Amino acid sequence: LGALFCLMTSTVMAQTPQNEINAQVSSILKSNAPDADKQVEAIAKMNKKNLLGIYEIAKAYLSAKNYAKAEEFAARAQELVSKKTTAEEKGLLYVLLGNIAVAKDDGGAAASWFQQAMYADKNNPDGYRRYAQVMSKTDPNGAAQTLEALRAARPDYPVDLIIAEIYSESGKMKQANEYYAKVSLDQMKDYQVSDYATNLFLSKDYPKSTEVATYGHQKWARNASMNRLLLLNNATTKNYEAALVAADALFNASDSAKITPYDYNYYATALTGAKKYQEAIDVYVKMQGLEGIDAATVTEKNKDISDCYKKLSNFDKAAEYLDKYLKAQTGKSFSLDESLALLYADQVVDENIKPEVRMEAYKKADAIYAELANQYPANKAYIAQKRATMPFALQLADNEKLKLAGPRYQELAAELEATADRSAGQTKMLINAYNAVCAYYVHCMDDMESAKPYAEKLIQLDPENATAKALLNVK
Repeated sequence: LGALFCLMTSTVMAQTPQNEINAQVSSILKSNAPDADKQVEAIAKMNKKNLLGIYEIAKAYLSAKNYAKAEEFAARAQELVSKKTTAEEKGLLYVLLGNIAVAKDDGGAAASWFQQAMYADKNNPDGYRRYAQVMSKTDPNGAAQTLEALRAARPDYPVDLIIAEIYSESGKMKQANEYYAKVSLDQMKDYQVSDYATNLFLSKDYPKSTEVATYGHQKWARNASMNRLLLLNNATTKNYEAALVAADALFNASDSAKITPYDYNYYATALTGAKKYQEAIDVYVKMQGLEGIDAATVTEKNKDISDCYKKLSNFDKAAEYLDKYLKAQTGKSFSLDESLALLYADQVVDENIKPEVRMEAYKKADAIYAELANQYPANKAYIAQKRATMPFALQLADNEKLKLAGPRYQELAAELEATADRSAGQTKMLINAYNAVCAYYVHCMDDMESAKPYAEKLIQLDPENATAKALLNVK
């Protein structure tokens, strides 16, 4: 059968145009036939003096990743180079030899061959382009200059796009974006549009990135990269409904999409922003179960899940996941230690929670803040402010609220009085504290004399304050 196929192929080759040799050889190699090389050799014999024919065979072997055979046939093509060989033929052959060197990870040989291609055929853009790509890692600016030489030789060639790619691959996003911006989007291929939109996103130019990704989505609706970029951009700019549309396209209407934890995280962010908290929780939990997810990310997502449960007024589950998060922390800081107090404080102001439960939450939060004041003296003013304001969310009579808040406002006033170089905001906070302490002594304690010292301090900061004037009998 192999011999018969060779005979058939030889007969066909005698009648087949030059540009079909690659297709024939590629088909043989893809068949994985035991005698594939023999079949290809039969074709080679029919074209033993045909430089481009042997070149096409070498190119097919390169595509099949058989680099030894690709190199062998490229060498045979080299032997056919003569005075009659055209500049175009030499350029093609030298680019092929360079590509084989690249495949073998021999950058020096690759650069040499691509240079020869440039010298042999000044109109073949592949020599310039491939040389620039090889050199881009070590000398991106020099690579760009090489491509400027191509622009002079081939004004019709999209040099700006290639330079943009060179800069992008070397991590020079600003320069890459400058060159991409010179080219109309309809002249770009899908991967170039994606690269441009990605660079813009990483450069935090979200409006432009969204514009480019939207164009890409409209042209290649099932392209996962475009849909992902729309999700990332819209979630980042808090355009959550658009982000969810993009997420649906990414997860359910993209070709060959490799979904990553990164995608799930932005999807959950969009769901949270759209107030779809239970759906966000489901995504975060799914994300935590992904193969290869690292422990640090699992821990961080416990905090996000806790926050979502708070929004659903499910404080038991919120506390459960917050506890998981806190137990995984190795360091110590005020923000970490305050987390549980903040959870209870959120429960205090949640109107979906029963009054008696809110009161218990207040007591727990207040007790934690009292302990934090001892542990973190530098945060006493902030803590006093938190403890003073919490009672006003409780379902109590005004005087009962004030009775709880008054002593905390005294503590706040003391801390602010001791603060050097108070800001305007702190001075305003101090005036508010003095007002509250005055009201506390008058309405809750029926103690006008204790209120007067605070009224005196108050009128110094706010001379027209009505409360202070009344207490001091000032007209």
